[in-house]
Amino acid sequence: MRKIILLLFISTIGLAQDKKIPLGKITDSLSISGDRGTYAVYLPTTYSEEKKWPVIMVFDPSGRGELAVSHFIEASEKYGYIIAGSNNVKNATYQENFNIARAFYAEVLSRYSTDDNGIYLGGFSGGARLASAIAVISKNVKGVLACGASFANDNTYMPKKNSFLYVGIVGDEDFNYREMKSADDYLNKLKFDSDLLIFSEGHVWPPKHFITKGVRLLTLKSMTRNILPKNEEKIKQFYTEDLEFNRDLVNKNEMLYAYRDLEAMKENYRFYFEKDSIKDLQKEVKRTKNYRTQRNSQYYVDEIEPSYYMDYLNYLPRDIAAAELESLGYWEGEIISLNKDFINSPDPAKQKMGKRLISFLTVVPSELEASYNEEENLQNLLYINIFNTIITPKEYDAYLKVLKYTVKKGDYGMALFYLEKMLKNDFKDVDQLNNQEGITLLRIQPEYNDLLEAYGLETMY
Repeated sequence: MRKIILLLFISTIGLAQDKKIPLGKITDSLSISGDRGTYAVYLPTTYSEEKKWPVIMVFDPSGRGELAVSHFIEASEKYGYIIAGSNNVKNATYQENFNIARAFYAEVLSRYSTDDNGIYLGGFSGGARLASAIAVISKNVKGVLACGASFANDNTYMPKKNSFLYVGIVGDEDFNYREMKSADDYLNKLKFDSDLLIFSEGHVWPPKHFITKGVRLLTLKSMTRNILPKNEEKIKQFYTEDLEFNRDLVNKNEMLYAYRDLEAMKENYRFYFEKDSIKDLQKEVKRTKNYRTQRNSQYYVDEIEPSYYMDYLNYLPRDIAAAELESLGYWEGEIISLNKDFINSPDPAKQKMGKRLISFLTVVPSELEASYNEEENLQNLLYINIFNTIITPKEYDAYLKVLKYTVKKGDYGMALFYLEKMLKNDFKDVDQLNNQEGITLLRIQPEYNDLLEAYGLETMY
């Protein structure tokens, strides 16, 4: 009898804890059993324990669970999903993140009234790679919504069989744009039920209406495959919402994306609606001058862009490893060419290509920088940060590191040169400069104070 009372007491505590979580509002910093981290959760306003709910567990690469969940609120309310975001998964090794994700996964499934046949994962950047990797090794994940990145950089976690649904979303200025397009081609060859949505921006979480469309696609595909119960009324609703989404693309003059979106709709709704009405819409889009212009521009960009990535991947890591500062002149010329030929072009497709390439050139050095240390690789670190000032002239942290490394080398002439470049690029934060470690010997140079005074800034001496 005492055991029964104890069990009832424990159950009551569990229910009481769940009742404290408000519906229709993000609750953050919820503890995972066993002191294994925290997470954020959003329960839709219609949530109750009386039914089983599909769930989307999402990963942000910086462990910002609340932020990740916030992007899915509209989808949660429209389509009835529990949304949970880990606060502990970050850009680390896959084994570390698998352990963290396992505890998070178990907590969410045990604490809420979840549908075991409706488990989905989502994420942005490194979080998207993790979501895909978990889906590859898990038998229970039904679908993945991957934003801003595709798969793990490890063949072990690459999809090899059609075992889950996949929707990718990427910005057309994102340095991972080409990767995501290649991933979509790869999945189609494997007969995956996959889609790729493209929005007009860089390497950021997608706009919420794109995430809502992504969840809508996963829901529709799940109904088609009998993963979730088929609901004809909801499918009609999805179709209407997808037509509205397409009209929005047309109104924004994104004709090429609108045409491709209609092509995907023909496939996704093939069991529910006649294709003729969608074909008619495609014909209308195809007849416009803007569609033809955008299509031809995209053909050109698709033809030339991959060779740039190949060259950058071949030569930039070698130059960083050699750390010969003379080669920086080549990269400075390359940036000038990218700006002239692409970013300043009147052609939007060329502009976006230029932005992708420059973004890519910021990522490669940042990933390599972590492998170097000051004691053994001072020249390599100096090269990387001078390179960063060329790519992003107002990247002040890079200038400050250059000052630190040049002072450590005893090259005060170079330090003063980059100090002046930083000041010319509108640096004003004297306190940050005064607090920068490793440049004390530079601060006592008369030329240092002369430069600050010349740019209207206060000096310490």
